[in-house]
Amino acid sequence: MKKLFVSFLFCSAGFVAVAQRAKVSSAEDYLGKKELEKAKADIDAALQNDKTKNDAKTWYVKGKVMEEMATKNKSVADALESFDAYKKALEIDPKMKEAMLEMNQRMFNLYATVGNAGYGNLNEQKWDSSFENFKKATEIAEFYNSKNLGGSIPTDTSMTFYTGYAAQQANKKDDALTYLKKAADLQFKGEPALYVILAQAYEEKGDNANWLKTIEQGKTMFPKDKRFNDMEMIYYSKTGKTAELLGMLEKKMAENPNDAATVLDYAIRVDNMANPRDEKGEDQPKPANYDELMNKAEAAYKKAVELNGNDATANFQLGALYFNRAVGFNKELNSMDSKQQSSPKAKELQGKVDNLMGIALPYFEKADAGFTAKASSLEPGDRQTYESCLYALQKIYAIKNQTAKVEEVKKKLDGLK
Repeated sequence: MKKLFVSFLFCSAGFVAVAQRAKVSSAEDYLGKKELEKAKADIDAALQNDKTKNDAKTWYVKGKVMEEMATKNKSVADALESFDAYKKALEIDPKMKEAMLEMNQRMFNLYATVGNAGYGNLNEQKWDSSFENFKKATEIAEFYNSKNLGGSIPTDTSMTFYTGYAAQQANKKDDALTYLKKAADLQFKGEPALYVILAQAYEEKGDNANWLKTIEQGKTMFPKDKRFNDMEMIYYSKTGKTAELLGMLEKKMAENPNDAATVLDYAIRVDNMANPRDEKGEDQPKPANYDELMNKAEAAYKKAVELNGNDATANFQLGALYFNRAVGFNKELNSMDSKQQSSPKAKELQGKVDNLMGIALPYFEKADAGFTAKASSLEPGDRQTYESCLYALQKIYAIKNQTAKVEEVKKKLDGLK
């Protein structure tokens, strides 16, 4: 009786194993008929049984079922569940025949489902989700490509860039740098913003060598994009390489001698080089070639006004150049003691102040007219320049005892507040 009982148990175990393997087969059958819920129920049952849960075939079918559901529903969760199932199948049998024949397309389907979700998140500006989905898609491709199963998923340089971009927007700076650098190393040509963002990241890290290298790479790949010339000038300016900066500026001037905007930009940049300020706006020591730079700036401002006499900014900048010189001489004059105030030197300084204020005045008046004409549509930067122009005019009119004009300017200033 005891022997019969043991034999019965053995037969039962064999029956269960066969039944569970049948679940794997029926799951495949349901999959072929697109009855996905039934297919999932059967394969999940097979994975609960000790006799079939460690078979590569069981996990492979699980992967196929979830892949089909992921593709149908555009579901990242289903795609990742499928991915995990395929990984498990290959862990059990690294060279299973079905995988060798089919896995390339199957893994690509998962890669595309997750990657497309990343692009969808990107368009919706869901930066964290976009980054995570792009990263998972990359993980799927890298896993499959490492298995030597007879195929590969090509590297998508566009996705590499957008992974870095999404990370940057999500303030994941280290991740952003990793993927942006990889995209640049792959010489991604689809978007010049890659090199702009990557250069800014290196600037923020204080990595001057890679900062300049990235700008130069951007210039080479996108020679018509003016941003890289501007970024290069910022690099030279911030790193104190004034000779290189001046060379770039003069090259740009030589190429566009009659373009008023280029000439004005040159003048302002050279003026700033001659009068450096720190981040708080405090004056820094003048460079050794201060006089040379100021002469260049003055000549360029005059050329800008000649090219466009109604340009309010150009007129203001030229007036400010003379006005600031006058202020410098006035400070020197005010620093003299009472005895020195009546000296020939003091008279010379006072003469310079009066002369320079007189030269500056018509340029400020021209700028005032230009800014007044478009007062209602001034950009914040122009508004600030206009305010500075009015303060300068008020001071000059006060020195000249032109009280009515002082009051007129005061009303304009009050109207700006």
